[in-house]
Amino acid sequence: MKCLIAGNNVKILARAIHSLAKIGDELHIEPSENGLALKTVNSSKSAYGDYRFHLPFFLSFSCISENTVNPNDGEELVIKCKLPMKSILSVFRSIGNLEKSVENCSISLPVLEALLIIEFKCKHGIKKLFNLRYFETTAVDAQFVRDGYASQFTCSSRFYSEALLSFHSSIIEVTWSLAADQVHISNYLDDELDPSKCVRTEITLGKQEFDQFNVVNSTKLTFCLKELRAILGFAESLNLVLVCRMDQAGEPVLFSLEQDDLFSADFLMATLVPTNPSANTPRSGITVSHRDLVSNRGTPAPVPPLRNQSARSTRSADSRFVIPTTPQQSTTSMQRSNASEHCSRLNSLSLLDPHPVPLGTDLGLDSEEEAELDDFAPMPPAKRARARYIFQRCLKSTQETNLSVRSMEVFVPPSDSED
Repeated sequence: MKCLIAGNNVKILARAIHSLAKIGDELHIEPSENGLALKTVNSSKSAYGDYRFHLPFFLSFSCISENTVNPNDGEELVIKCKLPMKSILSVFRSIGNLEKSVENCSISLPVLEALLIIEFKCKHGIKKLFNLRYFETTAVDAQFVRDGYASQFTCSSRFYSEALLSFHSSIIEVTWSLAADQVHISNYLDDELDPSKCVRTEITLGKQEFDQFNVVNSTKLTFCLKELRAILGFAESLNLVLVCRMDQAGEPVLFSLEQDDLFSADFLMATLVPTNPSANTPRSGITVSHRDLVSNRGTPAPVPPLRNQSARSTRSADSRFVIPTTPQQSTTSMQRSNASEHCSRLNSLSLLDPHPVPLGTDLGLDSEEEAELDDFAPMPPAKRARARYIFQRCLKSTQETNLSVRSMEVFVPPSDSED
């Protein structure tokens, strides 16, 4: 394969490579009779990107690689290869410099060297040559048909970018809820997360805001936002129109764009199959009063029962929260209430010594109940009571009289004066 690209189209090629680098780690190069295809797949095989540059995009194009191994062999070779994305990004790193300095770019895939040769012809007769090692591979294709989707709507890429500015960069997945007259976009919240502790972002796009709008099935689709931002980054730089095609939850969503006869692009992304259809229903509003927020936080959610547990484990789990009332435990609870009342009085008024329960006192509990109570950490004493206990002697009005008084006996008499 050998092709020559004009300087104005080099920046388009560079932007396409940058957008694919945000999706996958390897770049697949597949020349054909109709042009050059650049493809990538992410590591989880949930996103696929494909740029197809047609013949008018090039100044000259030949998909047949020069057979330098056997020059007399008449067999035509079409090489399909892949190379790491980091190596190709080192060539097209700065798009601004390429636009200012590069006049044309030639790309070739000779058979003998097994290298991808990229040559930049810059201003003032400067030439830059890059040799990148590649690996031969089979073709990478995704099975989809553009006309096989029920719902389709078209809008400018800038409109999508402005709509997604409301979503934080840390958001991983978004949910698109399709209706007959609108598209509702919201960040996806996992079922395991507490909605009261998460930020909910929602935006509604009316039917009149799209260039074309045709929604057949009202459904919800959840997919990754990272790949969508990569698509919009390329489309917005060229002010292109983005076509979105969707069917139903669990089936892939397709984003497509094209510019005249120069190139076209397709991005296929997998959608999440919702386990609970009512988990991600759009809410009536995003405004929550402070009173409702406090009431929601104050009411704890019920703890779901554990699965595959025996009756004994269930009884032991319940006994942590509900302890049977026996006469001995009633006495213990009265002692605890009296102790708590004594501590409260001590913290507020009294300066008397605290009377802790002796370690050897029998509380009248069974061995199993004592083991359960050991699991809970004891409550630390109040700071004020502890301070008064430590500085007890300093707070007393009089000193104790039973302390030993130092002896006033003089063992060494004072020395004589100098005179």
